[in-house]
Amino acid sequence: MACFPYINQMLLDTGVVDDPKKTGFYAGLIESMFAVAELLTVFQWGAASDRWGRKPVLLIGCAGAALSSVLFGFATTFPMMILTRMINGLANGNVAVLKSVIGELCDETNQSIAFTFFPLSMAIGTILASAIGGYFPRITDRFPKLGQTIPIFDRYPYLLPCLVAAVFPLISGLVAWIWMEETLPPKTRDIQVEGQSQSRSQVHHAHPHTTVHYSSTDEGDTRMEGATDHHNTWTPPGQIDDQEDDVPVSFRDLLTPDINALMTSFGLLQLQGISFLGLLPLFCFTPVPSGGLSFPSGKIGLAMSIRGVSTIAVQLFAFPWLSKKIGTVKLYKVLVILFIPAFVLLPLCNVMARVGRDVGVWIGLSGSMGLYAAGNMAFACNLIMVNDAAPNRRSLGAINGWSQAVSSLMRAIGPGTSSALFALSVDKHVLNGQLIWIVISALSVVSALAALMLKNDHRKI
Repeated sequence: MACFPYINQMLLDTGVVDDPKKTGFYAGLIESMFAVAELLTVFQWGAASDRWGRKPVLLIGCAGAALSSVLFGFATTFPMMILTRMINGLANGNVAVLKSVIGELCDETNQSIAFTFFPLSMAIGTILASAIGGYFPRITDRFPKLGQTIPIFDRYPYLLPCLVAAVFPLISGLVAWIWMEETLPPKTRDIQVEGQSQSRSQVHHAHPHTTVHYSSTDEGDTRMEGATDHHNTWTPPGQIDDQEDDVPVSFRDLLTPDINALMTSFGLLQLQGISFLGLLPLFCFTPVPSGGLSFPSGKIGLAMSIRGVSTIAVQLFAFPWLSKKIGTVKLYKVLVILFIPAFVLLPLCNVMARVGRDVGVWIGLSGSMGLYAAGNMAFACNLIMVNDAAPNRRSLGAINGWSQAVSSLMRAIGPGTSSALFALSVDKHVLNGQLIWIVISALSVVSALAALMLKNDHRKI
């Protein structure tokens, strides 16, 4: 994410493109290839964490993120940019595994608070990445003596932000290696291996079409129960009580209609979210007459930081209370609606920029970032719903891997498609370059409708 503020300028400086209007397609393609690589391996990483443990997979992901970040700083051609981002994607199983770790460390009484820290950490990362990507590129332009002292920063002007960004996964990996304890429940010794296999087969045939339903606790916190209720599991004779938690379920067992509906809703939500993240720096970078805001890298980083600060505020102070008060699913259905006005405000910012109203630009941009940050709480809701849908604790990696695979698919589709559509509307002057915001606003309406169709069976409180 640290590359977002400068990726468009990097494409121009390296000669990949010679026109700012063409940067959108290539910037989107770079991010899409990262997502394609992640899509190929993320479910496997999640399933691997169900067998090997969460900690080894997290350490591999940290190492891959650091290595790919450093290599990206040395990239001077488009294929090398693609390759380094794909290395990051192939090794990136961390997000799915971290969701599983949080699910194993909490229960229904504290999950709304625990899952707040996941998007909260992402928001903090966005702020740091935006600052790094906005301040450190082409550092020798501002400090010429640094280029004379360390010539490599003059030869590779985008290496320094990549080196700084690489420090963070290295520190994370070191902390996890030294202090993190494995959260995956230990495998119980099989007393009757053959009996266990037979029992699991009997359970599968006895419940071939399990469903997912939502319920509300007395405190109003909505829970999603998975393919089999792991809070009330049947234990075959001769097996210990938690035997069912010992073996992860197959991918086919996760393909229930209600879990599929949940993943569809999440996919649409992720598609509009990741498209927006890719479009925001592109929209800010594009000249005003072409439909953008003509922001330099520093202002782009500031705009992204506003989004990050807003996300921290709502996640830290609003989400735990709202989730407990309203219920996770009800809150989810409300939050996805907020993306619609968040996207509608952005073309209005360009209108303000065209008439020289800088204050109006920042008011509109801040309003859009605030609405997006509030709507972003829907991702935390989805994290809770997905974890509650897991058939058992040893399947958390698999179901979160599937969820992350859906996310990766949307990340593969979203940035490239939206950036290409933005470039097309700018190049052909379609609706003054604002066609993309009409399309993404329509997508947000579809996403809201999909969320409203999710099952929501509440008991009276």
